[in-house]
Amino acid sequence: MKLSKEVARLLTESLCDQVTEIYAPASPIPANLPALPGLPDQGRGYESLPELWSLVVAGSSRLASPLMMGHMDTAPHPIAALSDAVVSALNNNLLFRELSPIASQIEEELVTLFIERLGLGEDWAGTFASGGSLANLTALFAACGGFAKPGGRERVRVYVTDSIHASVKKSAAVLGMTPSQVIIVASDETGRMHPDALDECLSDNRNCQNIVVGVLGSTIHGAVDPLDELGAIASKHGAWFHVDAIYGGALVFSSRNRQFLKGIDRADSVVLGPQKWMYVPRLSALVLIKGRDLFDRSLGVDLPYSATGEAHRGKWGLQGSRRADAVTLWLTLQAVGLNGIAEMGDNGIALTREFYDLLQADDTFQPTHAPDLNLQCFKPRRGLGDEAMSKIHRALTEAGGPWVSLSRWRGELLFRSVLLSPDIGAGDLQALLKSLAPLVAQVH
Repeated sequence: MKLSKEVARLLTESLCDQVTEIYAPASPIPANLPALPGLPDQGRGYESLPELWSLVVAGSSRLASPLMMGHMDTAPHPIAALSDAVVSALNNNLLFRELSPIASQIEEELVTLFIERLGLGEDWAGTFASGGSLANLTALFAACGGFAKPGGRERVRVYVTDSIHASVKKSAAVLGMTPSQVIIVASDETGRMHPDALDECLSDNRNCQNIVVGVLGSTIHGAVDPLDELGAIASKHGAWFHVDAIYGGALVFSSRNRQFLKGIDRADSVVLGPQKWMYVPRLSALVLIKGRDLFDRSLGVDLPYSATGEAHRGKWGLQGSRRADAVTLWLTLQAVGLNGIAEMGDNGIALTREFYDLLQADDTFQPTHAPDLNLQCFKPRRGLGDEAMSKIHRALTEAGGPWVSLSRWRGELLFRSVLLSPDIGAGDLQALLKSLAPLVAQVH
């Protein structure tokens, strides 16, 4: 375990080379995976790390590349990546305050920051969680009664659209609900929930324990539900209103696009995912709950094995031990600034609207929707079946240039772009269409 300063300097220089390579323009997906060496009985030592680091980088997807436009997966800001190395080395545990003194303070300050920026009110409370799926599970657990009211989930109904993230359905199953208890509410062409349809569903199930899930940034289209209307209807029927803002919650710092947050203050719970659009490494998410007493009752547990009398952050939520993800986010916000994060998000939305206009004028492709955020789906103007679309996508991947994902929406395969990297420009979008056009022409 001992690490001398001399070895540390040599490794740091090599690590800097690798980090620089990670953030250099490159093919988004490796053409070939390098062969993995076998695990040795005797360790190869610190000196083996440069070669092993190089191997891992060569075989990894390059999320930082401006050619990577296919998923809601962030290349962390270099500041976040470097800061996370310090967080990992310290390995402080948010279970107990004595194991995470400054990390506990930072987490509390960030929870307060997001509550204030979202306009949620002084009575809200929250905790970090390891990723969006666990955040949604934690919030829905609280909505069902949490630790204060275990069991008795037969009366619970969860209202979603077909654009909902898979984690919500998974959470319902983990919480003991059957598929029939998750009710699909009618929605528009991108999955935005119809308020009238929700009103009707809640009227039909007025004797149930109802939980409405609104979305701020859906996975396929980046669509934003009409949160204000949904929240008003949920309140009218006495339903819990949960907002999945794992993706779009980053607009909390925006001045140009804050209109998408309208109505979020009607929520009973909100989840945010800095790991997405705030440019920090996964897994980083927050769960915010309306009512500090409710937060304590539904998500609080005793920790008798550290009876210091201090407010341990591990008291709340489904996790025990947690890494100090809040510290990485805090360091990034300190160095980049709240306005810096906002500008990257706002620029991505503006560029996506340019892409929409570009697609409308294109002879080969057409947009399938007008974008809310920074996701744009599109398809060839001439109809192609699944086999042809899959063949085109395979060829695009093998070409090693600009890359988008292939997603299925209501039975149809679409090309899906996510303009997440701050380095993507209009030229990259033109290059993408130029790469795809001959592949479409070759398919009969």
